[in-house]
Amino acid sequence: MNLSYSLVEWAVYADEERPQAKELKISDAFGKHLSKALNIIISDKSSNELGDSKKMALYYVANLSFRVHFKLRSTRLMPTMMANISKAGVNLSDFPMSQQVTHRYYLGRYLLYQLDLRRSEKHLKFAFNNCPGPSQDETENMVTFKNSRLALLYLTACRLCLGRMPSLQLLQAYNLDTYFQPLITAVKSGDLSLLQRSLSSPELMSWFVRKEIYFLLKEKLAVLCWRSLIRRTCLVSRRPTEPQMRVQLEALLSVARALTKDDTYDIFDVECITASLLDQGYIKGYIHSQKKILVLGKSNPFPTVWNVEVMEEVI
Repeated sequence: MNLSYSLVEWAVYADEERPQAKELKISDAFGKHLSKALNIIISDKSSNELGDSKKMALYYVANLSFRVHFKLRSTRLMPTMMANISKAGVNLSDFPMSQQVTHRYYLGRYLLYQLDLRRSEKHLKFAFNNCPGPSQDETENMVTFKNSRLALLYLTACRLCLGRMPSLQLLQAYNLDTYFQPLITAVKSGDLSLLQRSLSSPELMSWFVRKEIYFLLKEKLAVLCWRSLIRRTCLVSRRPTEPQMRVQLEALLSVARALTKDDTYDIFDVECITASLLDQGYIKGYIHSQKKILVLGKSNPFPTVWNVEVMEEVI
């Protein structure tokens, strides 16, 4: 097993040293061999006892294969591999915790790319919570910190899209506050300008792109930022004598223009965005189209984002 791991590390390193090479990537070729090995392991029927079967190596080889596919940015075969693994008749919980953590980390990342945020969050949360704790070995601690930080990175991206904000202390502990805290501040305050500036700043943008979460954050957080903007505007303009909170769409337009310094926004943009948020369940109420007024529901007009089941966000 150590040889297989070393070969994967060597293949990935070799490809990183020759990024412009036109011939077949070494890790691609090795990935095909891993897939063959995985199929052999899955089909093994030599013993009903896991310890005496090739299946004992199932998740070790699967994790190596997943690592190669992520490095190649080619995850199209992962659903097939996942389906085949499920047919092997073994339980992930019977394998070493290190293999469980690695496997669920990759599952979480894959589901994140598929926008299956709820399932992704569960796997990434497991991976982060079950990374090994500190030890007396400094080198081992460095590896543990790196792995925990990776799991937290994608867990944070996933949870932000679901409306759950990590604490500043947690982000600081893993040196992630520089990247995520501006986004959290923007979403909480409904500051569209801050969100746009943060996502378009060269440093943050290049980092998010490298981590392959830029477009996810750009799309999902814009939805939540608009929700916060509308909520704050409604609270500020609320009249105590009104039985239901309501706000003129013109007021929302003025706030959006002031924040973004973008005069191309018009009343129809605001109406469409508000209608989309209503349709998705982020806001409860209705739009009076003739009067251009958003009338909010009497009970819980702004449901907790985490509790909103959304099929597809559109802004």
